[in-house]
Amino acid sequence: MSKKIVIDPITRIEGHLKVELHIENGVVVDAKSSGLLFRGLETILKNRDPRDANQITQRVCGVCPQAHASASSMCLDDAFGVRDSIPENARLIRNLIHSSNHIHNSILHFYHLALLDYMDVTNVKTDNPQVGIVLNFLKREEKGPFIPREEGDFRFPVEINQRLLSNYLKALDMRRVAHEMLAVFGGKMPHSCGIVPGGVNTRPDSGRISNFLGRVLEVRDFIKNDYWEDVKTLVKFYPEYLEIGAGCKKFLAFGAFDLEGKGDYLERKRFHPSGITDEKLQWEPLNGKNITESVHSSWYEGKTTYPGDGQTCPKRVKDGYSWIKSPRYNGRAYEVGPLARTLIAYARKSEPVYSLVESRMKEISVDAKKLISVMGRHISRAIEAQLLIEETISWTKAIKETGDYVAAYQLPEESTGAGFSEAARGAVGHWIKIKNRKIQNYQIISPSTWNMSPKDENGNPGPLEQSLIGTKVRNEENPVEVLRIVRSFDPCLACAVHILDRKNLTVKNCILI
Repeated sequence: MSKKIVIDPITRIEGHLKVELHIENGVVVDAKSSGLLFRGLETILKNRDPRDANQITQRVCGVCPQAHASASSMCLDDAFGVRDSIPENARLIRNLIHSSNHIHNSILHFYHLALLDYMDVTNVKTDNPQVGIVLNFLKREEKGPFIPREEGDFRFPVEINQRLLSNYLKALDMRRVAHEMLAVFGGKMPHSCGIVPGGVNTRPDSGRISNFLGRVLEVRDFIKNDYWEDVKTLVKFYPEYLEIGAGCKKFLAFGAFDLEGKGDYLERKRFHPSGITDEKLQWEPLNGKNITESVHSSWYEGKTTYPGDGQTCPKRVKDGYSWIKSPRYNGRAYEVGPLARTLIAYARKSEPVYSLVESRMKEISVDAKKLISVMGRHISRAIEAQLLIEETISWTKAIKETGDYVAAYQLPEESTGAGFSEAARGAVGHWIKIKNRKIQNYQIISPSTWNMSPKDENGNPGPLEQSLIGTKVRNEENPVEVLRIVRSFDPCLACAVHILDRKNLTVKNCILI
């Protein structure tokens, strides 16, 4: 028996995502992932001063703007000829601003986006007034609009639900503290002004360093004492999700957080190393020239090309079903994100990632290859959050109050550049062409452009689509398995489509039809 299911919109993610499923005998046999807003910031950037890109591209997303600030600044550093001249202090402070946002995103995703797929927030008994407010807000009535407990596949006993709900509320405070961390050197959040071409615009001093460090230690305690324990609990009660949602089994990372300041971005020593791997966990170096973007199933005109030569011309083409393009590496779909970063570092035996993965896997009696799953994405985030918070402390202590923090540059008449970094959700790439000291072309590939991409010209589904195909659905009226797979990727559709204001859907040389 065949059935079509459309979930539109999927909630508790960033942006507007539709998933269309074809199910036969309880198994998903085909899936389509659709981004439902126009991708427009690349067009907005045309003919502007190149230095505007660092601020405008942060408006791609209010959740992970620092990943775009990082990639854009590197792209401009490259185009301006100062890629290898960034002062040590600037490298460190850039890392601190970016890591603050990265850590915030990991806490946000687990506690406030994904965990509610597994936790029954009404099945608790507590005298905590804050918890009581949440319960009153979310209280389910017998015939109300919420899913009954048995249909939602909620398995935690009351005391664990109570602990998780308490940590859900505590995580709100930790996100606030992470934002405050970012603002110490970045000025504000979202859309900070701290990272600029050539370095940063904030001179470090003992007050800022001390202010930042105090907040880092507060967040570290939460990650160390609560986050990992809650992920372990999830693994214990939902072990079959170590077998679900494996997807394309190919992984890619651009790498992030420079540990050295010279050389090609994809070849530098970074806290998160670059590379590709697959289910065999054998690392290979990544060649940026092998990246292409297809628009075969997207609502755009154009052809498959290297991103630096790409164009963004919207049109309701016949075979399209998404405003997301289809990035590919060597013609194949690759998953990006915390799972990809963890597996690539593990495959390279990169420390301290390799040792902590080994330790954590022994702790929960899971083979590292089982990370290629829904649960593996949550485990990987928790592991990298613990490692990144420790590295953030080290970077903070390495700052010198008297050091330089920005490199001088001249705006070129003509140039090209590319910058590569990582959002919490995965690989971010920016490409620029400058002519007459103006932006002639600017292209962006964000993490969810990789992960939520539609089929390419060869019929290859994107990573999310591949993760959904083959999934057994217990209840077709309430396909919780599907939603858990989708949210494990932490979709960000604002990033994937680069939203343009709906009031301005007509752009120069490209008219939305």
